[in-house]
Amino acid sequence: MVWTTRRALGSAALAALLLTGSAGCTSGSGRHHLVITADEKDALVDQPVHLVLAGLRQGQDVTVTAEAEDLLGIGWKSTGVYRADRNGTVSLDRDAPISGSYRQADGMGLFWSMLPTNGSVNTVFSPPSPLTAPDFPVRITATADGLAAAEHTVTRRWTVDGVTHTELNLDTDHVRGTLFLPPAGTPAKTPVLLFGGSGGGNSGVDAAALLASHGHPALSIAYFGLSGLPPTLQNVPVEYTVGAARLLAERTGATGIAIDGNSRGSELALLVAAQLPDLVRRVVVFAPSAEINGGLPDGTAWTENGVPVPTGPIALDRIPASILAVAGENDRLWPAPRWARQIGTPTAAAPNRQALLYPGAGHAVAGLPYLPAGSTATPLIGAPLDLGGDAEANEAAHLDAWPKFLSFLDS
Repeated sequence: MVWTTRRALGSAALAALLLTGSAGCTSGSGRHHLVITADEKDALVDQPVHLVLAGLRQGQDVTVTAEAEDLLGIGWKSTGVYRADRNGTVSLDRDAPISGSYRQADGMGLFWSMLPTNGSVNTVFSPPSPLTAPDFPVRITATADGLAAAEHTVTRRWTVDGVTHTELNLDTDHVRGTLFLPPAGTPAKTPVLLFGGSGGGNSGVDAAALLASHGHPALSIAYFGLSGLPPTLQNVPVEYTVGAARLLAERTGATGIAIDGNSRGSELALLVAAQLPDLVRRVVVFAPSAEINGGLPDGTAWTENGVPVPTGPIALDRIPASILAVAGENDRLWPAPRWARQIGTPTAAAPNRQALLYPGAGHAVAGLPYLPAGSTATPLIGAPLDLGGDAEANEAAHLDAWPKFLSFLDS
């Protein structure tokens, strides 16, 4: 999962996050102060926070904004206007915005509906990386007529305490990637190998960090687009990723692993699973292909023993592993829904296969919950691509698919 997408595994008491301003406004009930409260100010990226505003008059409107900065330094922002109930409160879990960046009652709507402040329509939110920081901030601001603004920064964590990561390199490990390990003493869970898509580089580190926080050792690798690797998605040796799968098993002591492949990485995931039937126990593919496609910008994408892997249908009957295929019904990049149905159809030899199809969602179906997911993307080798889907449908898919993905890994 490119999880284009971080200790809060336990409960936390309701706490006042901020009380700002002195003179607010005066009414028959006395002086008012705008207050933001939340049950959790420091949570993993895939966990919600529950924001409540208080200190308003009955029926008073309040504007709430969420702001964050991505890996490239681009600002992102969302806004919602809400109306206070008879107690002078607004609960984002309960109350739909009157206007703003999203429409339905959704406690995390301000988080996933953020858009770039530079007006770009081709920008995909790339949050600060877990390789450089264990968390990143989202600033919440609330303003209402006659009241001083209330602000608080919600910390979104990639990892729980104790998660570690190690950079792997071609010279010593024969692979470029990052291995995330759960805290010491964590019960053993299935290790996961992650491949990204046509964006190139080591794009699965966000999801890998979260997987380690959920107990799964996770290795995110690059297979093109970095120094020492093919510069484009052409002539990528399948043996390279087969070696990464064996390395993950060796480093974790596991006898079986899972593979997560997104978009073009789904082809690679299925090829590796076919080559390592005794090692690869589970395969998860997002916005997948059931066929081998050509290289980008042209030529051959994959090779085996130096020979081009021919384009055409992938031999799914050679894969005994359990498979979960996930696609958005409004994928405009390629026919992922049809291919997901093919990949996820159970057979007598491989009965544990399933497909998840999400109406309205696009090619960005692999995103993490509560993070903005764009409808366009710019791969390493070309112009922006129309991914299809809208923000609300993509978020619905992420919310449903992510826990099912975790459950599938644990099954």
